[in-house]
Amino acid sequence: MLIAALGGPSPSLADTAREIKALKAELKRLEARLDAQSRAGRATKERGDSAKAPQAAAVPPAVFVSFKNGLYVESEDKSFDFKLGGRIHTDGGIASSADTIRRSNVGFRRAELEVTGRAYGNWIYRFQYDFATTAGGVAGIRDAYLAYRARVLPEWIVAQPASFQIGNFHEPFGRETLDSDKHITFLERSLTANLGPARHIGAAVGVGDASWALKGGIFSTSPQDTATAPPVGNAQYWDASARAVYAPIHEEDALLHLGGSFVYHRPNGTTAATDATNLTPGASGFERELTGILGAGGATVRVPAAQDLSCAASAATLNVATTGAGQLAAPFVQRPSCLKYSYNYGFEAAAAYGPVSVEAEYVGAQYQRDATLAFLYANGGGAQLHYSAYHVAASLFLTGESRAASYEGYDKNWSAPGTFADVKIKSPLSKGGYGAVEVAARYEGIDLNNGGLAPASFVYLATATGSAAQKAVANTATLGGRQENLTVALNWYPVRGVRLQANWTRAMTLIAPADRAFLNGDHPSLFLARAQVFW
Repeated sequence: MLIAALGGPSPSLADTAREIKALKAELKRLEARLDAQSRAGRATKERGDSAKAPQAAAVPPAVFVSFKNGLYVESEDKSFDFKLGGRIHTDGGIASSADTIRRSNVGFRRAELEVTGRAYGNWIYRFQYDFATTAGGVAGIRDAYLAYRARVLPEWIVAQPASFQIGNFHEPFGRETLDSDKHITFLERSLTANLGPARHIGAAVGVGDASWALKGGIFSTSPQDTATAPPVGNAQYWDASARAVYAPIHEEDALLHLGGSFVYHRPNGTTAATDATNLTPGASGFERELTGILGAGGATVRVPAAQDLSCAASAATLNVATTGAGQLAAPFVQRPSCLKYSYNYGFEAAAAYGPVSVEAEYVGAQYQRDATLAFLYANGGGAQLHYSAYHVAASLFLTGESRAASYEGYDKNWSAPGTFADVKIKSPLSKGGYGAVEVAARYEGIDLNNGGLAPASFVYLATATGSAAQKAVANTATLGGRQENLTVALNWYPVRGVRLQANWTRAMTLIAPADRAFLNGDHPSLFLARAQVFW
């Protein structure tokens, strides 16, 4: 009675609570049912849309645009990319002697634009043009190639894909020649570059991995030749070249690199007019000129054009025009070249430990000729001619950087494996540091002389003032000269893509070519400076 008087729960309130609970349960059941029906509806719609439009175009993948030291565009799936880059080398210099070079000069050593890209994952293309070349036209073309990369060997042999390359690019020969001029330690490559092939049109195959690489190919003419076509009635020269490299030690601050190269050259009917690099060694022209902006083809030592190793003697062709009744049979008669073939070989080594690095390279060139034809054509030398060049160099980063960190194997640079890229600056100027500072020294030499029946003093005199008989005796030798240089360098890398350089070079030994006796005993000095930017 007391509970009833105080007001216990009535039957009506209990019923209401049960009804609310039942309604909540029903609401959850209906929500679950509606959710299931919604999912089923969406699935049905997707199946219907797929059936109605099976050929509908896929949405293009997203594209990312950035500036990675150059304008860079890349698709989301990384199958396509595109980079617009370039470089400018603004040089100035002075010289103590101007007998074969300029006393002073300033100008653009290089002013290049380049396009590099990838398509469908495996196709790679590159085009590069130098606007600073004096010849212009196709002579300004540097790299211009198409490549395809695919896995053709079992992964247990090599993890990286093989590379198939066709177009105009560097033949696989020598490390320093293959190093980009953006990254070489000195303003100009060493004298060894004068005895090796440069860029040529051809096809090559390469395989390798992080620590080793093999590359070989077949090549012919070059846009940088004086003429890209052989004389009428003749065939163009061709090369077969190969290079192998191995880096048993490759760490962030330690490196040991070894390599070897070989190229076989078949001149066919060409002369120095179309094949100057091989047939007049040393006369390499603007792109491979040790004296840089002061030279423009005025190489101090080189085989004279008159001793063109094909025995063309400065002529553009070995053809001899017919006259009179001879024209009824042919417009010309082709006299044979006295050069059968030539081959070059090279050995290279580089090492780095912390901020210290050293390197060395040797290149030899052997020419096999017809001694009888060389004698009849009064051309220098006999059946066999041999030339050689070398360089040794060392560098030290005062700010602690290491060249080992810049080394690129096949996994990072399939086109030119076993070379050096840009310096990894520890404290760039843009982040409050001082950039990277490097000092370096190089000693180099080239020997373009071959012995004959008379001493060099007789050759010089006979070449200038001798009789026909005396010149014939002088021509039993090739006297292209011999030179040894010492170069010291100072480089400052404030930020990636920018470098300021200064080089001082002195000719320690200079034995003149046959037609430049006035250079004997001279010791010219050159000072060259460069402001470089690349992107």
